[in-house]
Parts: sequence; structure tokens; C-alpha cells
Amino acid sequence: MKPVLAFTQGADHPSGRLRIAAYEKQLSTHGWQLSMHHFAKGMGKSLSPSAAWWQRGVRRLHRNWQTRRAVQALGQIPPEQPIIISRELPVHRHAFLDARNPLVLDVDDALYLGAGRDRLIELCRRAQAVICGNRMIADNLEPFSRRYEVIPTVVDVDQYAVRTDYRLTGRLRVGWLGSSMSLNETLLPWLEMMMVAGREWPFELVIISDEPPRFMSRYATLSFLKWSPPMECTIANHFDVGLMPLQNIAAQAAKCGAKILQYMAAGLPVIASPIGVNRELVVDGITGFLADNAGDWRQALQVLADQEALRRSMGHASRARVVTNYSITCWVDRWAMVLNEISR
Repeated sequence: MKPVLAFTQGADHPSGRLRIAAYEKQLSTHGWQLSMHHFAKGMGKSLSPSAAWWQRGVRRLHRNWQTRRAVQALGQIPPEQPIIISRELPVHRHAFLDARNPLVLDVDDALYLGAGRDRLIELCRRAQAVICGNRMIADNLEPFSRRYEVIPTVVDVDQYAVRTDYRLTGRLRVGWLGSSMSLNETLLPWLEMMMVAGREWPFELVIISDEPPRFMSRYATLSFLKWSPPMECTIANHFDVGLMPLQNIAAQAAKCGAKILQYMAAGLPVIASPIGVNRELVVDGITGFLADNAGDWRQALQVLADQEALRRSMGHASRARVVTNYSITCWVDRWAMVLNEISR
């Protein structure tokens, strides 16, 4: 068995957990023993631009400590052992730029648009292979990469409870799953529109996240459930419909649609903005609806609230689509091929 070491932001961070750690069992059948080096706990948070000087100082100390940990971990493995870096890590990049190991960089977000663009490009040039979560990311990173592969985000479909009874026991439960940071960036801009729609066709908005939203007290029909990996796999018990609204901006257009895939794995219909990879994941009218404006969202919510048969057919189609196209078994061969090639 050949070892490979992956560095991720944290054990609970979606990027490392869904895109890398989930392959551990399947990669072993291809001769690779995957081990993980996590830098933090939780789903991931960024430092506010208005953070105080002492908060920035604590962040620098934390980065220095994590860098030492990374260097120590790299010093304990042979130089021929490949390593994987999951997106942007809380360490100084020289830890990886100076490493002699074959390196794979996995990117699932528009990091090339942020303040860390130069750091990302340096890592792209250093890596033997750059794994891109979608075509948009690949188009932006290809000029700086020796080679790249597009490998979408996937889910371990066997871990998800699957919806079987599509009857409503009360109001339609419209669900959103994700980090508190993502909630503020993607759901909050659409929230007022959804609450207006909810006065016409009453539904309950259920949010599963690492922290309760600050605006929760303003909406009587909003409920919160604390996120955990086991909770994530039981969303079929808490949602009737899954949501992924986005704003039409470059940073959000590059997202990889993890929450859509999780809804689909649970056998749920989806309502999503027709932006970026959402247009590939959601088959409009078959696995859910692509809603471009407030009218589209209201209509999609109304139809799904009224029609049990439609919720069932879309839920079944969603599950079948994710199993066929976005499960671990569909993409583990590609990951194994990359590791084999950079290790020669």
C-alpha cells in the first residue's frame, strides 16, 4: 500500500472532508493509503476585514504554529511520498513550496479572486497536478499549472438516509445546509424575498449550520438545527426541499454545488439559482427547479408545496442522478490515476 498525506483546513471543513477524506476507503482499493493532517476544527471561518489588531496578531501566531506543524509532518515522510493540499491553508506557503514531495493542489472555490491570488498561483506552479472542482476554476488556473484535472465535488451516497415518504406532515420544510459564512454570503440576500413568498404559500425555512443565524429572531417561520456530520446525513428527515440560492457574481459562480449534491443524495427535490455548476447539477423540471428571480422562486415553492407526486418524482430523479454521476465510485479512478502519474 502506497501512502499519501493530505493537508486540509479541518476535519469538518467541507473542502477537505467531501473532496478528499471521503475517498479514503475507495483509494485503498487502488493501492493508496490516505492519511489526513487537519489544521483546525469546525466548518471554517475567515477573519473579518474589520478585525482588531490583537485578533490579527493571534491569527499570525496561529499561522506560525500551524506552519511548524506542517514542516514537522513533512519531515516525517519520505520525499517520494505524494502530498495533497486542500485549497488555501492557514500556514505559510513556503512549507509546501520547499517540500521535495510530489504535490497535488485541490481547489474548489474562486480563491484566485481574493487577496491570496499570488500565493495560490505560486502553489499551482509548484504542484505536479492541480485538481479543479469545476470548469470555471480550471479555466482560471490552467495558465499556471503543469497539468490539471477537473474532478467535481462528490458525496458518499451510502452515508445518506434517503427520503421514502414524500407526504407533508405540516408546512413544506424548505431547507438550507452549509456554513455560517456561506449562509451570510448566499442565503441572506434572498431571505426577504423568500419570507414574502412564505406569506402567500406558508412554509418553514430550516437552516442547518455551525452557528445560528443572527437574523433568526426576525422570522417566526425560521428554525435552526446545529450542524454535525451525522446531522448532515439525515437531512431527509428535516427537509422536504433543498435550496441553493446564489448571487450572480464571479466568486459564487465558481462554487462546486456541494449542498445540491447532498440534497440529491438524500432523495430531495432542489431549487437553485441557475449560476455556475448549478446548471449542470440540477436538471430543470426533472430533479428540481432553476429559479432565476423572485417570481421563479415563488412559483417553484408553490408547485412543490402543492404536489406530492412531483416532490416524489424529483426526489427519486435526484438520487439516481447523484449516484450515477457524482458519487465517490464515479471519480476515484481519476484521483488514483493522478496519484499514480505524479509518483512515477
